[in-house]
Amino acid sequence: MYKIRRVQHFGEWCFANLCKSIRRRFLVLLCSICAFLLLLRWKLMCINMQPRMHIQNICFGYGSGHSVGSLCQDMCEPEGISSVSCHSFYMEKDTVFSGTWKNQSLVFKTVKETSNSPWESNISENEFLHVVQSNIKLKFNISVDIVDAKRMSYIQYNQKEISRQVEMQNAWSLLQNNEYLALSLYEKYGIFPRLVGSCGSMYAVQKLDSISGYWHLMTIYDSQEEWERRIKIALMILDFLSLLEQRLPEPLHLCDIKMNNFGVTNDFKKVMYLDLDSVHPQSVINKITADGSKCKKHSDCDFLDCRSFCNLITYKCQHGVVNNNLQMVCERIFLGWVMSGRVMVPGLLLGPRTPRVLTELLEMCANPANEAGTPRARANKEIRRRLYNLLTHMILS
Repeated sequence: MYKIRRVQHFGEWCFANLCKSIRRRFLVLLCSICAFLLLLRWKLMCINMQPRMHIQNICFGYGSGHSVGSLCQDMCEPEGISSVSCHSFYMEKDTVFSGTWKNQSLVFKTVKETSNSPWESNISENEFLHVVQSNIKLKFNISVDIVDAKRMSYIQYNQKEISRQVEMQNAWSLLQNNEYLALSLYEKYGIFPRLVGSCGSMYAVQKLDSISGYWHLMTIYDSQEEWERRIKIALMILDFLSLLEQRLPEPLHLCDIKMNNFGVTNDFKKVMYLDLDSVHPQSVINKITADGSKCKKHSDCDFLDCRSFCNLITYKCQHGVVNNNLQMVCERIFLGWVMSGRVMVPGLLLGPRTPRVLTELLEMCANPANEAGTPRARANKEIRRRLYNLLTHMILS
């Protein structure tokens, strides 16, 4: 009887532990699935099935006559776009992926749909052109004449029997997007990737290699060749920032500065900015940071990396942007990720071969006023000149 009870208890113990093991594995599996779905929902990761589904949706619109554009016909053929690969970490776009079209490596982006439709009441051609002009003035403070507004309101396509109303719907969806509008407005300056074409709410730009591919996390050994390549990229970035301040109708602010947002052209002669969702002219970003909203601390008035001040008397955001692109590039790109005054992840110009004089100059550039908290001062032209001369000397020596 005693042996039977022991066997019975042993069996119950095994069954209980088996149930616990199954329950733990089920919970781990359930948590993993939930985490995976949340990462997809927050666009922190993606799977290649997603861009294929977006292409199918665009092509469905093309087949029903609701999507127009120069890419539609080729995109919707069986082998229209090959080597499709999705991109993560894009919050402002419905989807971002790269692919090959007519032997060109392109990046495809789909804009978010908007319910703000000016043609809902059968808007006329002239009314639509005025809406386009107002939209450009609002977003980039640029006054375009009726000829340029008309050019931007038309979409190149090779389809037949497409109504102007459908074309206006497609054009308006694209022109509402900050990046598409910037690509169209600043095309002649050669500072952003080339806009190749569109189809419905999707558009394509030339693909560039991100500078993050030329930077190695926590490098222990850095060859002389690799170090010189990184210095050259830094010089190209400084040239690019100068273009944003001097060649354009109004200086542009890069309010979301990240390593993978800078790309290098194939000939390795020029740097361009790849994500334009948070690129704004100075007058526009000043209105955003000085919109009169309530604040308790300075950071309440910041727009991403474009920093401002809170009026601690009225407790309202009433000040324009106080830092600039150079300060943020020195802080986020050249030095790296800083926390509590310490560099946690080294940037493009921080490594075993970095001379102390360069480190000190980068720290001055990243925090010009030597502030205890978050830097909020501009890096001036003298700092830029000294930094450029030092990097040039390091290349030549």
